[in-house]
Amino acid sequence: MRSSDNCYCLEASIVSNHVSMDEQIELWHERLGHMNFRDLRTLGKFNCVCGLPKLGKKANDVCGPCQQRKQTKSMHKKGKYLTTKEPLELLHMDLMGPMQTESLGGKRYIFVCVDDFS
Repeated sequence: MRSSDNCYCLEASIVSNHVSMDEQIELWHERLGHMNFRDLRTLGKFNCVCGLPKLGKKANDVCGPCQQRKQTKSMHKKGKYLTTKEPLELLHMDLMGPMQTESLGGKRYIFVCVDDFS
């Protein structure tokens, strides 16, 4: 509609983007420094953070950067007593995979072999 000062006036309403619940949980997870999902839902449930809605259970509570941050390389303490008398007498082996999150080297399987003698 044209007004008296030669301007056009339009009636408009605010349209917000609809975000799925999973995307909303991920967004708040990242905003709050990768807080764990259980505590994030608790904050929403008790209105502890302004603007944080009540969040439901996410289909997949796995965050790639969080998983990579938890990967560590650490040594185990050496035991006081040896149970074997020579190398390869007793081996402990574990195989896991495929993992959902790749390692820093791009691998999805984990194979660990420990010689009880060493």
